[in-house]
Amino acid sequence: MEALKKKWSDLPLKRFLMLTVLFSVGIVVVLSALIIGGCVAFRHWLLPNPNQVYLTMEETFANGNVTVSSYLLEIGGDLSAVPSLEMYDNDGEILNNIKETKYSIQKIETGADSLTPKRKLAYKLCGIIMFAAPTILAFAAIFLCSIYFYRRKLRQPLHLLADATKQIAKQNLDFEITYDCKDEMGNLCHSFEDMRMELCENNKEMWNMLEERRLLQASVAHDLRNPIAIIKGYTEYLEAGLEHGEMSKEKTRHIVHNLGESAERLGQYTESVRLLNQLEEMQLARKTVTAAKFAEDISEDLELLAEKKGITLHAANHLPDKEIQVDTTVLYRILENLVNNAIRYAKKEIQLDFSLPDTMLFVSVTDDGGGFTPEILNAKKKTMLIADKDGHLGIGLSISRLLCRKHGGDMELSNTEKGACVKISLLV
Repeated sequence: MEALKKKWSDLPLKRFLMLTVLFSVGIVVVLSALIIGGCVAFRHWLLPNPNQVYLTMEETFANGNVTVSSYLLEIGGDLSAVPSLEMYDNDGEILNNIKETKYSIQKIETGADSLTPKRKLAYKLCGIIMFAAPTILAFAAIFLCSIYFYRRKLRQPLHLLADATKQIAKQNLDFEITYDCKDEMGNLCHSFEDMRMELCENNKEMWNMLEERRLLQASVAHDLRNPIAIIKGYTEYLEAGLEHGEMSKEKTRHIVHNLGESAERLGQYTESVRLLNQLEEMQLARKTVTAAKFAEDISEDLELLAEKKGITLHAANHLPDKEIQVDTTVLYRILENLVNNAIRYAKKEIQLDFSLPDTMLFVSVTDDGGGFTPEILNAKKKTMLIADKDGHLGIGLSISRLLCRKHGGDMELSNTEKGACVKISLLV
C-alpha cells in the first residue's frame, strides 16, 4: 500500500492532473446518471398510467330509475371488475327490467397539466434537478480536484521554496530543502537545494579569500614594523651621533649598510603584495599538450636548475601519452617556485613525481632537508608570507598556492621521512 502511495505521489504533474481529472469526470458521470435516472423514475411514477381508461355505465330501468357507475380499467387487462348486464331476483331469476344501458370510455390524460398542484411541483423540481445536477457536480468536481491537486502536489514544495527564498534574502544559507518526491516540483526543490549548496560553497570560498586577504594584510603590516623600527632606530642613532661628533666612518658605514638592507626588505614586502594582487586578476591561457612529453621537457629544465646548485633532481614520469589542457606558463612558474624552494633546503637530492589518475594532474616535490616548520604547516591553508631565519619571505609558496587554485586545484604541504613535501593538483 505504501509503495502504491509512493508511486502515485511520484507521478509527473501532467499525468497526475490528468488521472485526477479523469477520476473526477467518472464520478460526475456516475452520480449524474444515478440522479437523472432517479428523477426520470420518480416523474414516471407521478404521471398517470397511459394504458388505463375510465369506463362509465349509465343504466336506465323500466321503472325510470337511472344508475351511473365508473370503473378504472387497464387496456388489455382483467375485466372481471365490470358488472354483468344481467340482473337476478332473490330466487335466481333474471330480471330484464333494464330499459337502457349507455357506456362511455374516457382515456386518462397523461400530461403534467393533469397532475395535482403538489405532484406538478414535484414534477417540475425533478426536471430542474435533472438539468442542474450535472452542472453542479461538474463545478464541484473541478473545485475539489483543484484543491486535491494543490494540497497533494503544490502546497508543500511551494512553502519550502518560499521559505528558502526568504532565508536566502536574509543571507542565511544554513538550512536544507528536503522534499522526497520525484515529480517536477521535486526536481525543482532538488535544483534549488543544489543552488543553495553552490551559493554556500561560493560564500565560503569568498569568505576564505577575504580571510586570506585579511591575514595577508595583517601579516605584511606586522612584518613591516620590524624594518621600519630598525630604520627609525638607526636614523635616531645616526642623528645623535652626528650631533655630538662621535660617529666614526666605520660606524657610519655599518649603519648605512643596515639601513639599506632594511629598505630592501621593505621593497620585498611591497613587491610581494603587488605580485599577489596581479596574480589574483590573472586569466588562464590553456593549450593542448601531450602529458608525458610536457612532463619530460619540464623535468629536464628543472634538473639543470638543480644541477647548478649542486643538487640532484630525480624525476618520475608516470604520465600517459594523453593530451591535456593546461596553462604551461602557470605550471612552469609553480614548479620553478617549488624546486627553487626545495633547493634552498635540500642536502643532496630532490624527488619530482608526476601522475594523472583522472582529470587532475598531480605533481609532488620532495627534498631531503629538515622539513617545514610547525608555523608554516599550521598556515598551509592560508595565503601568508612567513619569513624564515634567513629573512626569506616564502613568497614562492604563496604564489604557487594561488596559481594552483586558479587552475582548479590546490597545494598541500607536509613532512615525510626524507624531508619537506609539496604536492600540487591542477585540473586538466
